Amino acid sequence: MFLLVGICLALAGCSGSSSPAATTATSVNSSKTTDVQAVDAELTKRLAELAKSIGDDVAVSVIHVETGRTVSVEGAKKLQLYSVFKVPLAIAVLKAVEEKKISLDQKLHVTPSDVAPGSQINTDLWRRPVDKNVAELLEFSIVRSDNTSSDKLMQLIGGPAVVTERMRALGYSNIDIVTTVRDFAAKGENPNVGTPADLARLLTQLQKGELVQPANASLLLGYMERARTGGERRLRANLPVGTQVAEKTGSGTAATNDIGLITLPDGKGHLAIAVLINGTRSKTDAQEKLIAETARAAYDAFVASTETTARP
Repeated sequence: MFLLVGICLALAGCSGSSSPAATTATSVNSSKTTDVQAVDAELTKRLAELAKSIGDDVAVSVIHVETGRTVSVEGAKKLQLYSVFKVPLAIAVLKAVEEKKISLDQKLHVTPSDVAPGSQINTDLWRRPVDKNVAELLEFSIVRSDNTSSDKLMQLIGGPAVVTERMRALGYSNIDIVTTVRDFAAKGENPNVGTPADLARLLTQLQKGELVQPANASLLLGYMERARTGGERRLRANLPVGTQVAEKTGSGTAATNDIGLITLPDGKGHLAIAVLINGTRSKTDAQEKLIAETARAAYDAFVASTETTARP
């Protein structure tokens, strides 16, 4: 009898009650979960307040790449993409390269008659007929947001429907690429649309190496890191100096967008963020300010509540 009691005490009780250490660990883990939930709830509230502040259609999705933590405001709302569509296009092009349907060094002939409407600095690239390879056109499409390069690449892989089919095959049912830049400029109807939720998830998979081969992922992310098409007034604007951002803007008469991957400090991983703003009630600078404030709010919240996920 005494022996049985001693054994029971040594094993923290025959009734199966937890040891003090196990109870403490459970309590700590529960506290951490509660803290993270509170941070995410507060961030959601803050992003919703920002979204309502300008009177336009605003949709946001933020995903912590390494843990999958997600915060969204109207993340399932489909809005016009404008040049944001060039990221799904680039992925479709790179998948075609991997399937050996095309190659990065394949040359395409571009003439002044191919020029799609866009900024003058990009139009000037095509004053004379010239041959450019696929890699160069991808670079122009992402880094300079050149519409002519994008339309030539779209034509090369078979048109907008092929990009949408590729997105569906990869599991994205809410990214609809239905027109070239040139056709949309001419007709002004059937815009390319998508949801922040799908776009943020697309960026997450790109960062994790789940969409394209490592070399191609590095190529695309490198182009996005070099992009300077207004992101310095949007996602990048309020982040700490030196923060690494790979992004793609989209701008039009009724849209101010930016999507990107933000590298957090101290090995805390990456944020995939998509902010789409459609409407004309507010001015462009107010919309850009909202994107910048959204990115900083997400950055601060995740830095404060995320443990180190990788070596700095």
